[in-house]
Amino acid sequence: MVSYKWLFVGEIPLLYEKRRVAKQLKIEVWLDLAWILQNLGLKQLKKKKCSSRGLSYLV
Repeated sequence: MVSYKWLFVGEIPLLYEKRRVAKQLKIEVWLDLAWILQNLGLKQLKKKKCSSRGLSYLV
């Protein structure tokens, strides 16, 4: 017998097979960089702003 679970995409509820929901959650956790960094005890580097002084544009 197939069991079902709810998967929410934004505010939209979707009814999927339980094994597909579990697989989707594994993928989302794997893609979630913040969760990985937290568990490894790492910090995300801050992005440096590029100065636009050296850039010129032709209009």
